[in-house]
Amino acid sequence: MCQPTRARKKACVLTLGCPESRIDSAKVQVFLQKNSYAITRKVKEADLILFRTCGLTKNSEDDSLEAIRKIKITKKKDAMFIAWGCLSRINPSALRREYTGFTFGEADETILNEIAEAKKPIEKIDANYLLPTFKRGTGFRKIIHFPTYARTRTERLSICYEEKRYGSPFFIKVSTGCLGGCTFCVVKKSRGTIRSKSIDNVLTEFRRGLAGGYKDFRLLATDLGAYGVDKGYRLVDLLNRMTEEEGDYFISLRNVNPCWLIEMYKEIEPILSSGKIRFLSSGFESGSNRILRLMGRRYTIEEYRRCIQDLNRKHPNILLSTQVIVGFPTEQKQDFQQSEKILKELLFDEVEVYKYSPRHGTRAAKMNDQVPEYIKEYRFLRLLLACVCAAHAVRTYQKIRHPK
Repeated sequence: MCQPTRARKKACVLTLGCPESRIDSAKVQVFLQKNSYAITRKVKEADLILFRTCGLTKNSEDDSLEAIRKIKITKKKDAMFIAWGCLSRINPSALRREYTGFTFGEADETILNEIAEAKKPIEKIDANYLLPTFKRGTGFRKIIHFPTYARTRTERLSICYEEKRYGSPFFIKVSTGCLGGCTFCVVKKSRGTIRSKSIDNVLTEFRRGLAGGYKDFRLLATDLGAYGVDKGYRLVDLLNRMTEEEGDYFISLRNVNPCWLIEMYKEIEPILSSGKIRFLSSGFESGSNRILRLMGRRYTIEEYRRCIQDLNRKHPNILLSTQVIVGFPTEQKQDFQQSEKILKELLFDEVEVYKYSPRHGTRAAKMNDQVPEYIKEYRFLRLLLACVCAAHAVRTYQKIRHPK
């Protein structure tokens, strides 16, 4: 007589936050699949629910707490629910207001081996996709324009839509943590100092993607510019090895702190000339050197400007992204105007505008002269308007110069 098949336990993996958090959550999902769990996106069906929280800003913290409340209402009574991730390290007291169960951070992910009675441990797992966010809330108060500024050639705009031609992107997380000391940021509190994969391990994932037919490769890290410093090599060494591979592909570089871009620019510039790099993001955060010093950023706006101007001149087919924060403590009208000037002066394809948010345990949160919320909102909208007007002007110019 045939024995009835035992139903597999169902797991639901949910996440909020940045691409790095989303690839971490995807890794957890792959881990559970390889250890006999069936994956569901429905909380009410799951026997195990793992929710990765975010605490980068006050709004993202609030989104995480709201999501926890919804999960507790929706889940089965006997389901195991674990809220983990950045908020558990950034502001555990806030997390405990809604969640009193077991929690852990990204560095302690091996705990999942015991929870899932794993035959294949999580440290042997890689994921190369991003898990969709659980809720599109107000966690990241930013505006993205893609493209914001077009270059002078009409074909420049088509680069923005390469995903349609090249298919799904293949993500590779190359490191986590950073070496910075930004006074406003809580990411280091969650992620710790830099921990890099070896070049060989990154190349193994890269070649697997190439063999699978992928062409769009995106490197992820807390601070990609610091990659390899803990192992005695640098991002330039990794990119040299990757671009030696034959094939029709391109690579996106995300989250390169300007201090690293400036330091390695002469060495990385030949790699950019290979045609294999199609996207580079490097957030300048403020156009005021006084504010940059208060932020703990290790560069001047003049150094940053020279790099971006050179990139625009020599490599017009590389998409450029940046980030800027408005309303940092003590920010005056002239400081803001300098940020506004940089956005108008330099050619960026993607701009992320953030309102400064005081975070628990940061030096910036203790500074005097915090900027009132209504001024932050005004400056946020001013930068939005500046980006929209610049984009409209350039596109109008292109229509005149290059009519269909």
